[in-house]
Amino acid sequence: MRSRISLLLTILTLLLITSFVGIYGYLNYYSYTPPNKVIVEIPRGRGLKEISRMLEHSGIVKSDKAFIVYVTIKRVHNRLQAGEYKFGPADNMSSVIDKLVNGDVIVRKFTIPEGLNINEIANLLEEKGVLTKEEFIEKAEDSNFAKQLLGENIANFEGYLFPETYFYKKRTTAEEIIAKMVSRFNKVWNSLKVNDSNIDLSDHEIVTLASIIDKETGDPGERKSISEVFHNRLEIGMRLESDPTVVYALGIAFNGDLTKDHLKTKSEYNTYINSDLPPGPIANPGKESLAAALNPSEYHFLYFVSKGNGTHAFSKNYKDHLKAVKKYQKRSRTNGKMH
Repeated sequence: MRSRISLLLTILTLLLITSFVGIYGYLNYYSYTPPNKVIVEIPRGRGLKEISRMLEHSGIVKSDKAFIVYVTIKRVHNRLQAGEYKFGPADNMSSVIDKLVNGDVIVRKFTIPEGLNINEIANLLEEKGVLTKEEFIEKAEDSNFAKQLLGENIANFEGYLFPETYFYKKRTTAEEIIAKMVSRFNKVWNSLKVNDSNIDLSDHEIVTLASIIDKETGDPGERKSISEVFHNRLEIGMRLESDPTVVYALGIAFNGDLTKDHLKTKSEYNTYINSDLPPGPIANPGKESLAAALNPSEYHFLYFVSKGNGTHAFSKNYKDHLKAVKKYQKRSRTNGKMH
């Protein structure tokens, strides 16, 4: 009796081994390797059958049925993740499944230069294929969203979209991208505020000043001196007379040629007619401009004029300033950039 049972168990074991060998042989036969790199996007909400058909149609697996069997055996049919994937010659069916389970999606990147405003960032993101301009601007100008992330009653995210290189996945939303930028801003800002000097300006005003410094600076080494000029002027109630604030006020109406008439533009952002800081930033400053706004130099500068080579001549009084103007701007000023 025992010998019969033993024989029966041996036969069953052999049958099971044969079955598994047959199944894996079948799977290995259909474990197709794509001859070239293939990119496929798996949309959210797709089931195993739909995913398997997409993979077969894209030439990533040879048989959708074999893929379903393999996924079922591995017990991962509920763990396949949506996203944009890249497959190539090194990917057999097992590695294809591993990528889908691990969410090993394509990661892209974009870089935001210092000193861009919201509209310019929106244009860049659209050019890079990250988002449409309209999508980004809608969220970047959402005051409720700004309050949610910044914790203050600020009209929009101008000034808080930190310039840096960011990584993202396809279908990343405007909210997610802005949240990343603001998170990076907060990290940098908090590191700078550790050594905060006794400046009688709110955080928002400092960010606003930093944005003006960023736009005025041609030579990075001048940031603190430019910061000092503006701090000194604010302290005595003197107008900043910063061209970039006028350009920001003009918006799309500015054609690249700033005139005397432009300097008379009625706007809260025009520092030629208002003695205070604008109501908010005019661009998104980098770390060095933020640091300069917090830590101006101490040379008692009150004026600066362009030398025409990207740098400026700084003066402590109007008499010396006029001499510098005469030296570096031989022709009469036509665009008001004398400060």
